[in-house]
This record gives sequence, structure tokens and C-alpha cells, in this order.
Amino acid sequence: MTAPSRQTAEPAGAFQATGAPVAEALREAVGFARDWAGDGLVALLLSGSHATGEAVWFERDGRRFTLSDVDLYAVMRDAGACRSAAERARRGRAAAAARLADAGIEAPLEVGFLTPDGLSRMAARPGTIELVRHGVAVAGDATVLGRVPRFSPREVPAEEAALLLENRGFELLDAWPRLLSPDARDRMQARHATLKAAADLAAVLALRAGELPDGTAARIEWARSRASETLGRALPPDLADVPMGLDRLWASCVAWRGGEGEVPGIDEAAGEWRRAVRAWCAVWWWCFADRGREPWERALRVAARAPLPRRLRRGLFAPGPGSPARRARLALAGTPQHRVNASGAILLLASAASAGPPALSAGALRALLALGVTSSAGWDDARRDVLAAWDTVVLGGQRRAGTR
Repeated sequence: MTAPSRQTAEPAGAFQATGAPVAEALREAVGFARDWAGDGLVALLLSGSHATGEAVWFERDGRRFTLSDVDLYAVMRDAGACRSAAERARRGRAAAAARLADAGIEAPLEVGFLTPDGLSRMAARPGTIELVRHGVAVAGDATVLGRVPRFSPREVPAEEAALLLENRGFELLDAWPRLLSPDARDRMQARHATLKAAADLAAVLALRAGELPDGTAARIEWARSRASETLGRALPPDLADVPMGLDRLWASCVAWRGGEGEVPGIDEAAGEWRRAVRAWCAVWWWCFADRGREPWERALRVAARAPLPRRLRRGLFAPGPGSPARRARLALAGTPQHRVNASGAILLLASAASAGPPALSAGALRALLALGVTSSAGWDDARRDVLAAWDTVVLGGQRRAGTR
């Protein structure tokens, strides 16, 4: 497979351009979302990179395609309409993915269903700020965008920055097997996920300082000038060289968004992934600086960061399988989401500590078993288990993660 020609970032206005390949691909995605929403749809809002103008499109053999997720909010009439639409989306997701790939969208279509009141009560999160800054109504009543709350980056809690970081860790875990594929398209998808995760490290650093510059390049420039020195002072010796390496990684992120669409070889892709994993581990270490000195102890403390009543409510008292004793133990270990997220962190920390292929040390394995998300002793088997749990617990099955 030959390298694709230059990438282009398409503005959301391209959606309105009749006959444009990008517009047609997005219309296909919007069509699926409208079908899932049904008669209860009030408005369909485009968010994420396809709204900001940072979605990256490739062209090869006369065909355009994107590896950037399509993020939509479907504002529904009421809670019942939300539930029905979510069930239609669950049943139709696999068929939609195949059709969208034919149309040029080789990335997940993620649709969140919420009521107008739910839109008005959106929490202070990076995604809420992005929806205010760049959201586009692609169907229905455009005035509902005015109901999205206006937050400043300083109002985003530290927990939301931590969740952004943890979710990008799963992107790295999901990319791993594609990096080693002989298929250049797989490696291209893996590189996109790797650089997406690396770019958002700058967003995490900015959010922790109460800022969120608009756009990837601006966030990276902010982090280069304002955060690199602070990050370096907080790291253990085995990660002390990461801030210097981050500059090279971030340069690749900006180039990838701006037009350089090289397909890496297997060794090159794996090397870049390892640098991104080490950078992720450094930012994770910095974010949770007061949680313990040893990495596995720190991961277990991070998993248990929610107040005890919340852990009990979401673990011990929530419906689910397992004996009362096991459920009590896991509830004390953390909420389901925090245990899944900490398990992902352990896998990345273990990878960063591995001289060769990613492997689990005895300490990493004990920590994983304590969290109860996987009982696998091998790194890659545990990776699949943890990704599947992330997809179920956090994403509602929208990614089908853990299948590779």
C-alpha cells in the first residue's frame, strides 16, 4: 500500500458543501444517528474534531477517508425516547460501521442521547467547553445549542482531567496490535490513535492549570512553554527523560494534523507508541502525585480515589454478579470505572517498564488481581480483558474494544 497523499483538516462548514466527499461521508453518519433517534429527535449536534475543523482526512487512489471519530449528541424529546434510541443504536452499530467504512469513515460513530434538560445540565468537562466553542447543529432545532452551559476551563474539576487522561490510555492499549500488523492501513489507524493520545496530554496539563487553549497546536505550544519544566520535577528517575522526548512526539502530532500522512513501518510505529506510552505514564504520575511512591501501590490508591459511600453505592449496592464478599472487596477497591481505569494504567506502566515486548511483573499482576477486572497473567490477554471492560463500563459498547 502506498502512502496516502497529504491530509487536510476539514471545517465543519464542509458538511454543507453539496457534493463534497467529506459532506457525503458525514451525511451518512448523520443519517444513521437520525434513524436511531427516530421521531423523538429534537436536534442533532456535531462535536469533536469534525466540528472543530481538526478531523484528519486522507486521500488514496481517488478515495477520501477519515480516521477521526464522529461525535454526535442527539437531543431527544424525553427520557423514554433516549432509552429507545440508545437500544436502536446498540442493535445497529455493527451494520453502521461497515456502511460508514464504505463511505469513508473508518472510525467509530459515537452518539450520546440526552434530553434538552440533560443538555442544560451538562457538567463542566472539556467536551462541554468544546461543544460551546464549536458545536454545529446538523439536524433539527439549532437553538438548543444555546442551552449548553458555559464553563471556563478553571471550572473543570481535576477529576475530569484525570478521566480524559485515563481514556486516552485506553486508546494507546487499543492501538497496540495494529502497530504490529503487516497491513499499512492498520498501522495508520494505530498511529492516529497514538498521536491523538499524545496530543491530549497537552490538554490534560493545561486543564490542571485552569486553561484550555483552543486547538491541538495551541495546547501543545502552551504545554511546551508552561508545563514541561513542572512535569519534569515530579517524575521518578526512570521517567525523568520524558519531557525532552515529548517535544519530538508533539511535533509529530502537529505534523499529523497539518498534512504529513506517512505510514510508519512496524519498528517505527512500535517505537513511537512506546514513546507515547512513556509520556502518558509521566503525565499520569504527575497527575496523581500524592497517591504513593511505588507504581502499583499508586495505581491501587488511584482506583480507590472516590469517597467510600460512592464506592459502596456503585459496587456493593448496585445490581450485578458476584458473591457479597467479592462485591464488598471490589467496592472497597474502587468504583467500577475507577478500577477499570486503574487496570489500564497498570498495563501501560508495565509496558513502560518492559525492556522488550510488554509484560506483567509480579507486582503489576498482583495489583491487577486486586482490582478484579482481569485474571489473565499475560499482558496482551489482560489488555483485551481491560479494553472490553472499558468499552462496557465507560463507553456503553460503542467501540467494540478488546476484540483485537
